Amino acid sequence: YPYTPSKAAGFIFMALFALVTIIHIAGVRRYKTNYFIPMVLGGICETFGYYGRAWAGSKPNSPKPFMLQLMLILVAPVFICATLYVTLGRYKQVLLGQPKRKCSPTSLFILTDIIAFCTQIGGSLVQVTGSTKIMKIGDKVVLGGLLFQLLVLAIYFYLVFRFYRKACQETLFAGIWKPYVWMLGISVIAIWIRNLVRAIEFVQGFHGFISENEAMLYVMDASLMLGVMVAFLIFHPGRL
Repeated sequence: YPYTPSKAAGFIFMALFALVTIIHIAGVRRYKTNYFIPMVLGGICETFGYYGRAWAGSKPNSPKPFMLQLMLILVAPVFICATLYVTLGRYKQVLLGQPKRKCSPTSLFILTDIIAFCTQIGGSLVQVTGSTKIMKIGDKVVLGGLLFQLLVLAIYFYLVFRFYRKACQETLFAGIWKPYVWMLGISVIAIWIRNLVRAIEFVQGFHGFISENEAMLYVMDASLMLGVMVAFLIFHPGRL
């Protein structure tokens, strides 16, 4: 690190993500929404990722807490996106009465999510080698995964917008469903912004503005992802 990570900030966000994740686990049982399991996994990744940040506050030069926080915080949104992708399919079934199909856009988005996960986790793992050349390759792999996810999220946001317009015209349900779709769209935008900032971080390198300012991580990553998880508690799709 170009700084000593804040133990207080790490523990605060670890506790916040842990609390929200526990509530989501209860939501899975209450609403029988198994497609929220990836959201829970994402919350677990965020929780232990920020534990790694707090741990690094005591051992800033140790590779173990560095790798723990790097990998888990980086890939956590991939799991959360999986729940977002399935949510749109559920909304289509509930609001438009569309039947569940084996080959659907949701399946394709999940496939892209797996690709994004593999590239980001693979690029993160090579950081432990200590080889400057290999680490640079790893950075490029992670950057490629982030850019790929930016493209996928942009396409997904378009589909959410198109669904919203169609639902406004065709659904027989009252307008109570609209905030749920707005929440989905805003969540996509939040994750898109987060990924854009992380992509810029990898372009700038280890000594770039984003990497050298810890506040950027908490404002443009931790806060956004926590906001997404909280939003899905307030407007839980299981209530529709």
